Amino acid sequence: MTLQYQWQLADELPMVYGTCICIYCALQADVKVGTDIYVALALFGYSAVVTLVYVQIRKPVFHQIAYGLEVAIVLVRSMLHQIEVRKTNARAYSELVHMFWLGVGAFGVSFVLWNIDNIFCTNLRALRAVLPAPLGPLFQLHAYWHIGTALGCYASIVYQQYLRLVKLGTVDRFRIRRLAMVVPYIDRCEKTE
Repeated sequence: MTLQYQWQLADELPMVYGTCICIYCALQADVKVGTDIYVALALFGYSAVVTLVYVQIRKPVFHQIAYGLEVAIVLVRSMLHQIEVRKTNARAYSELVHMFWLGVGAFGVSFVLWNIDNIFCTNLRALRAVLPAPLGPLFQLHAYWHIGTALGCYASIVYQQYLRLVKLGTVDRFRIRRLAMVVPYIDRCEKTE
């Protein structure tokens, strides 16, 4: 770990908190009216427990397991939603699958690069020291972790928004567009009269 512990917490704990929001959205996508306060309280409790335990034990593997559990919940629930949507709306299913794999791919590649950076940190620093200055940032693999997870989180958020439109039966009023043919966003369809 290269950050002071309190800054490491500021880097890692928001991942837990943000993923709790994705879990809530994934679990509540079918709810037509109102919210389930028990789900919200359970996720708040999970976040609080993870925070308190992590502050005390100071073991990064604890955070990795806590965060990995959350990601697994989002992935499984998303796949179950896709199975349901596949039966009723082929276009929406196709869009959901694309966003799902964009998010999974971005997180997966980022995770691999982050671990390479952790394992070979000394070697990468030595390599950056001998490379010309403009090439050094190409080997800042931890930076790619942040870029990739940001893309993965964004894809997950758009996925959850689009899924909610499907579940509410209003998805035909919207379409997915892509910035640079990759980054999805939801756009309202133009009215045809």
